Amino acid sequence: MNGVGELSGRGKELSALKPIGMGPLAEQPLVSILVSNYNYGRYLSDAIESVLCQTYTHFELIICDDGSTDSSRDILERYKSRDPRIRTIYAANGGQSSALNAAFRKSAGEIICLLDADDTFMPDKVRLVVRAFVATPEAGFAVHSLSVVDKARKHLGEIPFLYDLPSGWQGKFLSCDSPQVLPGLPPTSGLSFRRSVAEAVFPFPTTLKAYSDTWVQVVTPLITPIVPIRTPLSEYRVHDANIAGVTSFTENKLRDIVFYQKEIWSAWRNYLLSSRSEVLTHLPPSPESVPSLMDYAYARFRSDDHFKAANPRISPACLKYLPKHLQWYWRVSPFFPNWLFRRSFDFVYGQTPLKMVVRKIMKAWRKGLWSGHRKTRPCTY
Repeated sequence: MNGVGELSGRGKELSALKPIGMGPLAEQPLVSILVSNYNYGRYLSDAIESVLCQTYTHFELIICDDGSTDSSRDILERYKSRDPRIRTIYAANGGQSSALNAAFRKSAGEIICLLDADDTFMPDKVRLVVRAFVATPEAGFAVHSLSVVDKARKHLGEIPFLYDLPSGWQGKFLSCDSPQVLPGLPPTSGLSFRRSVAEAVFPFPTTLKAYSDTWVQVVTPLITPIVPIRTPLSEYRVHDANIAGVTSFTENKLRDIVFYQKEIWSAWRNYLLSSRSEVLTHLPPSPESVPSLMDYAYARFRSDDHFKAANPRISPACLKYLPKHLQWYWRVSPFFPNWLFRRSFDFVYGQTPLKMVVRKIMKAWRKGLWSGHRKTRPCTY
């Protein structure tokens, strides 16, 4: 198995990739807001209220409850009885992607907005997304900044942190060597689509019980230009029960991340082969043929001595599109003892208190000293 050693010499871009065409928008397009909820009853009212308070009122709110066992159903029924724009779906627990797929099937909007059940929209969110699509008719994917808050909605920072939101057609930057995520792309509650683009992205892979937004981040830039909105239009809540709130990784968490990354990689490969095969410069590799950085991290967390043999094979291609600070981290981390690797990994990929402090310092420094515009390049696994 040659793996990345072979891939690093190719690195062909998808230069022939072209965006799909966008049809005209209605003067007041219907916006479908899709929510997947699983046992987030303590946050669900905040999410729903933030939608009902929108300054743009021509929307439908479709919430798929993914087999919750808390008070979610009572909350949903109460709100549904108050506002006919709210539609509910009750499903057996199948994971985030299955729930969002069910919500999308029930939707009719020309614009699709995603909202996590523990996040909230700012009052002008939907209006500004509609305005962005009207002003940029060739773009089918809108992204915006988010305000990071704790479980009590106290402000902690903003997303993106070190990178600007990507803009325009990014196909020329992307490669069929591996899935790539453009630096600066926000998570679920910062993502919106024109319907023709959503129909190319949905259905999400049902094996993704989590990390559905990574599927969107990987595939959508292959389909359409991006229109950025640099104002924070959602609150991204970090708490101890969601993925974003991880402060300390474990073997089990790394195992899950490796599994989901391989599922995303397989779905990305199948997408390219089925709908974009005419522009491929070479056959996209399978996830089994290319060990990822998270495979390496998982081996380190397990204290598996095989990580020493795996690292030289993953470095060339997996580092190619990463942000510079992550490239440096992965270059020096093989020299760390396992205990230091685990601590440093928590800091780099988790939400530790120290990282929050560093983020505030870096934000102040960036605002004061960084006047240049950073080049947008994709990062990979």
